[in-house]
Amino acid sequence: MKGLYDALVTAAIAALKNAYCGEDSTRFGAAVLTESGAIYSSGQYFSDTLSLTLHAEQAALAHAAAHGEHTIVAIACVSTEDPRKEKYCHPCGMCKQLIYESYRRSNSTIKVVMANEKGEYETKDINEMVNHPWPY
Repeated sequence: MKGLYDALVTAAIAALKNAYCGEDSTRFGAAVLTESGAIYSSGQYFSDTLSLTLHAEQAALAHAAAHGEHTIVAIACVSTEDPRKEKYCHPCGMCKQLIYESYRRSNSTIKVVMANEKGEYETKDINEMVNHPWPY
């Protein structure tokens, strides 16, 4: 899986440049690996209302779904938050919930690949990250 995770992280890092946000904003990128082996990526889509902002993980999941891909094997996330490019990006609570729901619908384990801009990463199963999912 390491080679697939490397490709997934590379796609998430590339998605940073396509994030729709202000020039001085922190950018977020994500990429999902589907059961078929396809990779779909996206950056965040910022809204001035904040509540309508589409997170990169949400956008990548929607991108896969728009192509009929609903069984997710892994999702990688990365951000420009750390100027030293060393800190791993963890999905927020909303994104963890959405990833968990994707797992529940497909009944397929999803690995979350938390990466930095250097391409380094750590992985966790979504079940390890969501202690009290709703509504299950």
